[in-house]
Amino acid sequence: MLHTRPIPPDLYRVALLGWHVHPVRAGSRAACFRGAAAQATCDLDTIAQWCARWPDCGWRVVCGPSGLFALDVDRPGTHAADGVAALAALVRRHGALPPRPMTRTGGSGGAVLFFAHCGEALRGHAGHPAPGLDPHRGRQAVTIPPGTHPATGGAYTWRVPPWVVPPPPIPRWLAALLAPPPPVQQPVRHMDGERMQGTLMRALHAVCDAPAGMANTTLNARAYALGRWCGAGLLDRATAHDTLLHAARLRHIPLAEARATIRSGLDAGLRRPRHGA
Repeated sequence: MLHTRPIPPDLYRVALLGWHVHPVRAGSRAACFRGAAAQATCDLDTIAQWCARWPDCGWRVVCGPSGLFALDVDRPGTHAADGVAALAALVRRHGALPPRPMTRTGGSGGAVLFFAHCGEALRGHAGHPAPGLDPHRGRQAVTIPPGTHPATGGAYTWRVPPWVVPPPPIPRWLAALLAPPPPVQQPVRHMDGERMQGTLMRALHAVCDAPAGMANTTLNARAYALGRWCGAGLLDRATAHDTLLHAARLRHIPLAEARATIRSGLDAGLRRPRHGA
């Protein structure tokens, strides 16, 4: 049976704060076991068992389950960009950062700043919002004390521990700079009135004139065809839906069955929009 080992004091304190951590191999960012990030925990018994199994390991905190956003600020040396200068420029332009927990990284002596993540949509790509600044959120993780840098062997230490200063909310200006770009809206190019009316009437008559036993199958086929027009941005889905539902009522297709068939057909057509229409 695996005996437990005392938890390092700094690690013990962050676990009490609800930070979810997992072990990494000494002098590395590689996890000690497969799926470690998904199993990150603040449970002290589990952490103690990991400490016993890997006594010289380092530690990383997973941002999402810990409710954290972390901003890694690089210094020149082991990094090409100067994140310290980039962050200073942003602060001059947008306003001061609130007091927050902060580590001293074991590489070039940069820093990781910790904020509370309250569900804001944030990009997590290196170099945002400026070169030398690396945001981390969700399933992403950062190294915390105790641990050493894989390239330099330098130790990670706390400049401002989270049990002294709790993580503050992300400043609004920083969250705005890291917000993902809005989705590109495709322009809607409706058919001319005569063409649209003809397309809708053909669908209506096809359902009404379908052979016995084929009304629902025809309704599905026509919904798919109109859905492709909708997917191309040439027909409004609500208009297509209402026309098909009217046809189903004229053909006495049960209402619940008709609605399900129309929805399924339109959805399938939307996934394969017409091209060159």
